[in-house]
Amino acid sequence: MCMPRSKRKQSGTDVYHVVSRGNNQNHILQKNDDKKYFRSIMRSRAEKFGVKVYAYCIMSNHVHILLKSDFKNLSLFMQEVNSVYAIYHNYKYGESGHVFQGRFYSSVVETEGYLYSCIRYIHNNPVKAYMVSSILDYPFSSAAEYYDTIIYKKKTEGYLSEEVFSYIKQRFRNWEEFYEFHNIFDNQEFIDIKEEKEEYDFQRVERQMLIFARENDIKSFKTLDDVPYMRQRAVAFCKRETGMTEGKIENFLKILATGVRPL
Repeated sequence: MCMPRSKRKQSGTDVYHVVSRGNNQNHILQKNDDKKYFRSIMRSRAEKFGVKVYAYCIMSNHVHILLKSDFKNLSLFMQEVNSVYAIYHNYKYGESGHVFQGRFYSSVVETEGYLYSCIRYIHNNPVKAYMVSSILDYPFSSAAEYYDTIIYKKKTEGYLSEEVFSYIKQRFRNWEEFYEFHNIFDNQEFIDIKEEKEEYDFQRVERQMLIFARENDIKSFKTLDDVPYMRQRAVAFCKRETGMTEGKIENFLKILATGVRPL
């Protein structure tokens, strides 16, 4: 039976954290040119619909945008951004059908604390995925634009609204404080996207299992899972480092082990 879609919640501040995912988690933005094109669409449609972009990160299989928009234009903006990119993608790669996974996700942002946490979470996406070691090393997020604006007092490149920097100045005295805030890399309880939280937890377990395996000269996750004594030690190590339950860690380890991934 097809379940009805939940009604989109309207923000009292007009600020939303928006996520669009590739259909079946496909890497629909795999190449740099794809990410650049998506970003250009985001900028042009933001101007068209009066949307103010506060932060963004374009990953290979999904996109995060923190934005301010009236409720009606939120859907118009995202529908046009996604449909224009889908036409480009299908033409470029000779494909047909859906490019994005259903409708976009949105959560309301109604406090300054949640606003700052969303900015941190969005900028840290490529760090969480172990693609880069610093938010400034990833070229397809707004982190570098924040840096240039705060440090060099440059005007934004047109992707970000000037308005967001008034909030940043109220909360952070300088770039160093803003950057250090991004390094508070905890369990991110503010995340209310179930898939995002699961993916984040999985990556944390994978990272700790890698550390444990290398310290104990174990060559694959399968070996680690197959030896009860080592598995017990590894789960205890991971529980201590992440605070997750043993059951959840063991389930993630089994997923890692099925890939027989070399370490």
